[in-house]
Amino acid sequence: MAIRGFLQGAALTTTIAAMVACGHSGQSATTSELTASPDTYDDQDVTVSGTVKNPTTRQTRRGTATIYQLCDNACINVIQFGGGSVSDGTASTVTGHFRASFGRQRKMTNVLIVGGRRESHG
Repeated sequence: MAIRGFLQGAALTTTIAAMVACGHSGQSATTSELTASPDTYDDQDVTVSGTVKNPTTRQTRRGTATIYQLCDNACINVIQFGGGSVSDGTASTVTGHFRASFGRQRKMTNVLIVGGRRESHG
């Protein structure tokens, strides 16, 4: 019995480690880390904290979106779909899907997409 429990625990630990290595679990990063190595985080879920700058709300084909920058020593662009409001100069922590490059007509770099459905925009 003890060996079986050990083997099950080892298998679970291996599975979790493999998921982390493949980028399947969310991770935390700073805006400076994202801008310094965008390819490292590209197409992964990340949680980021920083100060909100220049929020604007607009209607898109995918619904209402709030677009803003999230900054520490560097800034990333955030596109937040659905509910949730942010104010200029406030601290915020968001979790979303990071893209090193995003958009078809107007390309943006270092973008965190929060909410909405996922699409490939390479």
